[in-house]
Amino acid sequence: MNYWDIVKVLVILLIMLGVMYLLLFLVKKYLYSFDKKGSNTLKINVLSTQTILPKKYVSVIEFHDQLYLVGISDQSINLLDKLDQFIDDPNPDQDVNAEKPNFLKLLKKNMGLR
Repeated sequence: MNYWDIVKVLVILLIMLGVMYLLLFLVKKYLYSFDKKGSNTLKINVLSTQTILPKKYVSVIEFHDQLYLVGISDQSINLLDKLDQFIDDPNPDQDVNAEKPNFLKLLKKNMGLR
């Protein structure tokens, strides 16, 4: 094999790699496209998801202005409860408008500096 044979093989490999990336881009864009503009008719929103075991989750979903607590596993999705309200704030006693200290202020406070 001479120098030009190696160059031809590399060029062909680069072209094939480019075609594969182009096909991957087109498949991701058109085959697995979801409705991101909000025109879907189901109006299902996942508000929160918590892992409880590997491959087992508890989620709060909103469907037609109703809140539902569902359990999700590999084999099924089960309705656990219908909720009246959903509070995402873990500390409701704290003032929402209160200024949170930045890292430098917290570090100085914990080190006893001013």
